[in-house]
Amino acid sequence: MESLLVNVSKYASSHQTSPTENFITEAFAWLLKYDEVVRKAYAQLLAEKSPQYRVEILNLSTSIDIDTQVNFGGKYPDLLWNSTDEDFCLVFEHKVWSELHNKQLSNYEKYAKAHLNKSFLIALVTAHSGQHRQSPDIALCWYEVTNIIESLGEGDNKESWLRAEFVNLIKSNGLVNATPLNPLAIAYYNDVKNIDKQLYEIARRSLHRSWPVYQESNKVKFHNPPKHRNARGRYDAFGRIGLEFSSINAGNDESGWIPGIFCGFIIDGYDHQVEDLVKNGPIASLVLSVNKSIQSSLKSQGHYDLLVNEIKAKLPADWKLSDRTIAGLKLNPWHPLIIYRELTSFIQDAQTLEEQTEVYFTQMAMLQSVFLESDAFNAFCTEMQRLSSEEPK
Repeated sequence: MESLLVNVSKYASSHQTSPTENFITEAFAWLLKYDEVVRKAYAQLLAEKSPQYRVEILNLSTSIDIDTQVNFGGKYPDLLWNSTDEDFCLVFEHKVWSELHNKQLSNYEKYAKAHLNKSFLIALVTAHSGQHRQSPDIALCWYEVTNIIESLGEGDNKESWLRAEFVNLIKSNGLVNATPLNPLAIAYYNDVKNIDKQLYEIARRSLHRSWPVYQESNKVKFHNPPKHRNARGRYDAFGRIGLEFSSINAGNDESGWIPGIFCGFIIDGYDHQVEDLVKNGPIASLVLSVNKSIQSSLKSQGHYDLLVNEIKAKLPADWKLSDRTIAGLKLNPWHPLIIYRELTSFIQDAQTLEEQTEVYFTQMAMLQSVFLESDAFNAFCTEMQRLSSEEPK
């Protein structure tokens, strides 16, 4: 039997003012208003995504004050869910196979702070986690919504029919079992093909810049210029694109990783064993690398652990640290420590290649300085070079 909501949505999506996203929003709002069980289950899911607001979110389950397309000063979030006592609300943006507009969520936040006079959170629901941009307070995917509805079991005849219709609507738009071949990926196919080339060009343009690692006052010395490596027929090497800074005490290659510093981008996490860091796409990264001769002595004298703790304490808020030596994480022993952030937030509002190149140099130079100013880093380098010099030649 054909789905009523699926058929009606085909009509709705053909009209410029009623795209599929709006239709899904209206259908979901209706379901939340009139199915208490779904409403409670959805509130529970949202509360799990934001534990610090658990009580406020769970209290929403008693409220049917749910409006769509509310006017936020000329901007229109998809759904607004107010608590019964009017002291808290969730502001929702729903996406199917489209991206957020520039500063869309920050515009909602700015308006809410100025006009709502209550606590609020911004929630983003999308087809794919790769669409979770602009730092919403809560981010989830449509398949999660579907999963909770299907887990509820059967209600009365009307409830069961409405739930099934909404689930069919979500599935018919490819929002449950999304694959890499989806409308969003296809729309950006030509652009994506050029990303590796542009990242390579950003690094190439920065090859002869005045990097902090070359300051005369540094205790640790590095080869100048750095190595700009790529595999034959590709722009990357080992799944990464950027510049490799090797210790001047050895060759300008892996032998000089005592230690080495890579500044650039990881586009494929397989070689570095960091698939968990690139789930949402390429990352900007500084990688601390060590050559094979000293890998077994990485934690000699405790310098490495001190370094990790010191860098973690000094990192700017936008950057994250992944110590791959921690139990439970995959480890490529050549690359034990990775400082990273998602490429989308790294590039931010830089639109031209020149602007993006400047962002790259400024941010990577800042990270180099964090390491160079660390006593633990200097002690770690001294220890690694001592151990390397004692290795049989």
